[in-house]
Amino acid sequence: MRAEAVVVGGGPAGLIAARELASRGVEVKAYEEHTVIGEPNHCAGILSVEGLARLGVKPSPNFIQQEVTGGAAYSPDGTPIRITGTRTRAYIVDRAAFDRHLAGQAEDAGAELILGHRVRELLLKGNRVVGVAGKDGPVDAEAVIDCEGIVGFLARSVGLSPPEEGVLSGINAEVSGVETEPGMVEVWLGKDVAQGFFAWVAPTGEGSARCGLACEGGDARTLLEGFLGRRFGETEHTQPVRWPVLKGGPVAKTYSEGLLLVGDVAGQAKPTTGGGVIFGGLCAVEAAKTVCSALEADDCSADYLSRYEASWRGLLGREFSAMLAARKFADGVSDARMDRLFASLKGSGLEGT
Repeated sequence: MRAEAVVVGGGPAGLIAARELASRGVEVKAYEEHTVIGEPNHCAGILSVEGLARLGVKPSPNFIQQEVTGGAAYSPDGTPIRITGTRTRAYIVDRAAFDRHLAGQAEDAGAELILGHRVRELLLKGNRVVGVAGKDGPVDAEAVIDCEGIVGFLARSVGLSPPEEGVLSGINAEVSGVETEPGMVEVWLGKDVAQGFFAWVAPTGEGSARCGLACEGGDARTLLEGFLGRRFGETEHTQPVRWPVLKGGPVAKTYSEGLLLVGDVAGQAKPTTGGGVIFGGLCAVEAAKTVCSALEADDCSADYLSRYEASWRGLLGREFSAMLAARKFADGVSDARMDRLFASLKGSGLEGT
């Protein structure tokens, strides 16, 4: 089999890469190891209004569960800082439905999605990637976009390094029978809650919420159970889903001969929140542009594909730098100092719309 380009991974980054390639007339095959798009759902599912617009995705009731108009951050001692308003700032989405929406966009553009197919290795000619191999045999391609996720097995096989620093244990569960403030996302800080990061509550409907946390130490499941107990008392929740959360920023190199890294495998997640859908999606757009240009030039060498790294760093480099600085500051603040900081901010009248 043959395609002009192959995408490995059917998460948002992979689906957006496939959409962008196909919409530019490239013959693309996208491989997803799971048999259903969007499962398992390992994400808090909070996407900004601006971020969706940047990805070219119109808000739809098919995947939006709640509109977010504000939020509350809680210090380790429980002091809240609240930001409220009437303007919609973000959406809480059903990630499975959102991913299926992206899959529909990719297929409508002409991409071929192959589900239940794990790419086992990259095909090499010398040191150049010339396709992929899976359970149904080899697939030749001029270029491969690797969106395999943080595991990075394929990336490692050609000498590229997926994220190793700043990888946290994340966990999520859907909670029912609880009271939350509509439109208000909650963030809870403190080493006893989630060392090295935070816990969150995202209302998904009347009496329901998506709750989770990410942490550097301790057992994430035990910490989540403790947090839910303190926040809500006795609750009913779904079986928690675990996944790695990234806060260390991008990897050093995201291209090779015939290969580009996009999304979590490239560390393209926000260091402040761990969110990877928007940044990974924006980098997927840049990857597709670069591949299209490389195909037109008949040059998928590492030298030519390095334009991808230059483009995404030019687009997002400052944002990554600012977020890394903010993350470094937050990680260096003790619980006691955080409590004092919140008390000072609250007394200064920071809260508002």
